[in-house]
Amino acid sequence: MKTRYAVRFAAAIALCAGAATAQDPGLLTLHDRSWICATPDDYAHATARQAEGASVESLRAELLESKRCILILEDDIEDIMAPFVEVTEQEGDRVRVRFTVEFYKRIELLHRNITRATFVGWTGEDNLRNYHQWLTGKPQD
Repeated sequence: MKTRYAVRFAAAIALCAGAATAQDPGLLTLHDRSWICATPDDYAHATARQAEGASVESLRAELLESKRCILILEDDIEDIMAPFVEVTEQEGDRVRVRFTVEFYKRIELLHRNITRATFVGWTGEDNLRNYHQWLTGKPQD
């Protein structure tokens, strides 16, 4: 019985060790000020408007109100829960990602109201980065 569990544990360790291959980049997170949009065209529109010099704050409010895009800031990245950002689809240089953000509000000293929201949307592939590199500030081998 113990041998069977030891073999399963060793197999799990081997799978985890080989998880970050060339095809699987490992754990991912987003860069600060990344657009997450409903469609690839909405993402192209948001980045084009930003490149033209549109005010980021007015563009952010407009696209959020129309439910087309959301701008992810550094504070939001800190609240993204494991397994962090998952790539579900790729179309050219754009990827469809899914991630969950935890929002919490302190009610009393020991009590909090916790809300989790899962976001699914399109962003540029260059907006993704290695989670461990973001966390430690050191390049990963």
